[in-house]
Amino acid sequence: MFTNWFNQLSTHPSGLWGPLLEIAILTVLIYIALSFIRGTRGAGILRGLGTLGVGGVIVILLVARVAELENIRWLMENLLAIGILAVIVVFQPEIRRALIRIGENPVWGLFGERGESAISEVVKAAASLSRKNIGAIIVIERETRLGTYIEGGVRLDAAVGSELLCTIFHPKTPLHDGAVIIRNGRIVGANCLLPFTENTEICRGMGARHRAGIGLSEEADAVVVIISEETGRISVAISGKIQLGLEVNELHRLLSEQCAAEITDTLLIEEEP
Repeated sequence: MFTNWFNQLSTHPSGLWGPLLEIAILTVLIYIALSFIRGTRGAGILRGLGTLGVGGVIVILLVARVAELENIRWLMENLLAIGILAVIVVFQPEIRRALIRIGENPVWGLFGERGESAISEVVKAAASLSRKNIGAIIVIERETRLGTYIEGGVRLDAAVGSELLCTIFHPKTPLHDGAVIIRNGRIVGANCLLPFTENTEICRGMGARHRAGIGLSEEADAVVVIISEETGRISVAISGKIQLGLEVNELHRLLSEQCAAEITDTLLIEEEP
């Protein structure tokens, strides 16, 4: 493939746009594929395959070409078809998850954007939990992957819904103590344990949820929504800082700015009496 590109460029300089377009398309496809498996167990498998499998095949091919071992070269080249089938089998969970995401939302799901509907559901849940003085901590993942904390909790794969969030944090459910983690508009973990902040000045007089929310925001770029069990107060921790006592509309605006800046919907959720 690369030989054909170089031949086209050397013999037909005016045909530069064709190879460049092919490279751009392949780059986008590879990026999309990697974005689906980033932060999953399949990422480690891919690194192993890339280091051992692809590297070994390339070395053997070079040796076979230099030594003119035609049978070995033919065998290595034909291993590509078998490798494609192996990739489909090994990465079956990631492929199924990607197809589900594309089917549910063919535009935003493709690029992993956090939709406005998910933000609205989080705000609705926060408003309901706040009125009932039910403590909660909801983490919205951004660029920094939170796979370590997800693995330490209970793994889920569910669409974000206010009813589900309220159910998870109900005091009589076994998942209510830890945090919920949202990734790409889906709940991927519950009852997740977060690190406490060591900043005693900022968290003075605050409970465990607030210290955990601030602690995670110091280590990652996630947005952490915290509802106080004692007062029902809604707070948001970002980058080691916390905003206390947010109204529902303020929470909606903040999450829209931080987690879905590309969404132009300005609809605000009115707080129920």
